[in-house]
Amino acid sequence: MTTKRIDFLEGVRGIAALMVVLQHLLADEFPGFRSWTHQHVDLGRVGVVAFFLVSGYVIPLSLAGQSLRTFALRRFFRLFPVYWVALAAYVTLELATVRHPVGGPGMVLNVLMVQGMVGVVSVLPPAWTLSIELIFYLQSAAAKAGHRLDAAVHAGWVWLALYLLLDLGERVTGRDLPTTLPMLLFVAALGHALHLRDRSGSRVWLALLGAGILVVPAGAYLGVDGGGEWPPLTYSLSFLVGLAFFLTCYALRRRTVARPLVFLGAISYAVYLFHPTVIELLGRVAFGSGPVFIAVALLATVLVAWVTHRWLEQPSINLGRRLTTGRPAPEPVSDRTAS
Repeated sequence: MTTKRIDFLEGVRGIAALMVVLQHLLADEFPGFRSWTHQHVDLGRVGVVAFFLVSGYVIPLSLAGQSLRTFALRRFFRLFPVYWVALAAYVTLELATVRHPVGGPGMVLNVLMVQGMVGVVSVLPPAWTLSIELIFYLQSAAAKAGHRLDAAVHAGWVWLALYLLLDLGERVTGRDLPTTLPMLLFVAALGHALHLRDRSGSRVWLALLGAGILVVPAGAYLGVDGGGEWPPLTYSLSFLVGLAFFLTCYALRRRTVARPLVFLGAISYAVYLFHPTVIELLGRVAFGSGPVFIAVALLATVLVAWVTHRWLEQPSINLGRRLTTGRPAPEPVSDRTAS
């Protein structure tokens, strides 16, 4: 993969992380924005859709050139050390409120990053997506083990069908079911299909894209609104805007990406995980309000993320490489771009 295409993926991740942070800041500081975004487009969900498209693109790319042992070790050191520190920081800050909802077993599941697989609440709010990421990793690794990595793209059809089935189940039972899990795994499959397009000219991405554009909004209207949190229009538009954002960046992938966006992409995992703690801490010390608070919170989040990336994330990634190569190695595409 060329440098410009690496930068394109970093740019997507950087902007997506910024969307998530801005969604939370703007919704907290401006009630009018909170009302509008609740009824139309949620920037955080737009960013999450983009994240899963990036993961869908780069994880099969990583596995194609790595053994399962190498992949597992590098993923572990890429994800877990930063997550554990972010989780510990948030629990320390919110000690009086986060212990009760999950209890001891729930906390263990959070530490293992599998809480979303079994319907346990995420103690660290944005970490609900990480369990879904792990499912995609396991799916891809199993396909690699069976020498069917490219064929795993067709799991997207299964996930899309499950999404629609769960929406139908919501309609029949009136209960809120985990429809977003298969929807995001379908999105990852679409990212995989785009990788296959670039590698071999495969056109399966067109079929998956067309099906997703039709089925995901239809399912949102077929299902039930989970307690008023995700109206069908908001769910549908957030999904569609996330697709449009990524595909626009994908179409422009050969153009030079601004260095600040590449930098933001490099620290985006830490931005994503640490921003709730930073925002909450600044709010407790009454660090201004409105635009002033948003500016300070953004700068502080980037600073904390950079320090974390410099002194924890990058050394952890390097350790994973040393354990799998026996010597320091140039940073591979998968470690620079995957979330």
